[in-house]
Amino acid sequence: MGNIQLGVNIDHVATLRRVRGGTTSYPDILEMANEAVLGGAQQITIHLREDRRHIQLEDLQVLSKSLKVPINLEMAVTEAMIRIAKKYKPSWCCLVPEKRQELTTEGGLNVIKQRRAIFHAVNRLQSLGIEISLFVDPDLDMIDMSAKLGAEAVELHTGTWVAAKGTNKEKQWKRLVRAATRAHDLGLRVHAGHGLDYQHTKVIRKLPHLVEVNIGHSLVCYALKIGLRKSVSEMKKCLKP
Repeated sequence: MGNIQLGVNIDHVATLRRVRGGTTSYPDILEMANEAVLGGAQQITIHLREDRRHIQLEDLQVLSKSLKVPINLEMAVTEAMIRIAKKYKPSWCCLVPEKRQELTTEGGLNVIKQRRAIFHAVNRLQSLGIEISLFVDPDLDMIDMSAKLGAEAVELHTGTWVAAKGTNKEKQWKRLVRAATRAHDLGLRVHAGHGLDYQHTKVIRKLPHLVEVNIGHSLVCYALKIGLRKSVSEMKKCLKP
């Protein structure tokens, strides 16, 4: 198994700034992104949501101009977001579901139900040299459709497995294994993310064919005690065999 890349999601750095209605300039997004990179992050992941509850368009502008590692832009499948991606050209776009009332992304994108809109978005973004991942539940039908839609990767939603207890934990793990194996067999890169902390990352690294994880909330929480650079470097250790 090769090295698993770590993408660090800094959305919740921006959440702290937005708590007071965006009236503070701190914490500085670029500064914190650079701290994550110094800790070993190989890309920075941000979700520019429609309601702008954390990351703002200005953050994407600043990061696109100054960041020294690739940006993975999580985005809804909307015309407005496609236009923004076309302007700033992140290395990756991860297409995700989005509902205004949710606390966080609650599940995978329904790539079957939304296949026409996703196919259109994938083609437009790929024509600009942007690589595409689809954030999906570990469901074989979703994996099959993701391959048909031409994405380079699927990011498997790990949140259900993380939250599972008892015998359901093993059941959810087996779903992830089957999905990762199917994705690899279809020529898709296997990414994973959502809800991963140190404990679960030590397990997820054993997922077959895994090449990348994207982790945010736990790292920002750990950073309250040890700083973001250190929390990221500790997560990197969790990804080592």
